[in-house]
Amino acid sequence: MPSRRFGMAGVATLAGCLVLGLSGCAGPGLVACSAVGYLYDGPAVIAFDPALPDDALVSACFGAGCAPSSVERGAEPTVGETMPGGVWRVPQAAPYLGDGVYGDGTERSLRVVVEAVDGTGLVDGEFEIPVIVERTGVLGECPGPFRFETLVVGASAPRVE
Repeated sequence: MPSRRFGMAGVATLAGCLVLGLSGCAGPGLVACSAVGYLYDGPAVIAFDPALPDDALVSACFGAGCAPSSVERGAEPTVGETMPGGVWRVPQAAPYLGDGVYGDGTERSLRVVVEAVDGTGLVDGEFEIPVIVERTGVLGECPGPFRFETLVVGASAPRVE
């Protein structure tokens, strides 16, 4: 009979561990988050405040020390607020990716160069792309899918140093 009691205790312990493991709880004060990695392959969206002159030339690329390529003014962003002067979408694809940069959202640095038609430089800097993360877990304690928010380049835009 002792083996039967040990067997029942073992089953009860196993069931308790299984419940805790599946619930994402590993004990008081500990959280076990999923090991799922999230990628984002959408474009970086740039807006300017104040708005650029209509004939300004905008170039951009992902990664430090990259060579910017021309970006066309596009339609308003599908997510977020409408920006006066329009927006520019920079796809995470060639020729906008710097060396060793993949189009998966892991590169959060964007080099932006703006020139007037006469060649005068208006902006030339690297900026951190703002990101919004959808939290997961029972209390939102785990990171989840993310996407880039609109990068507003202006006097107060934080530059990457």
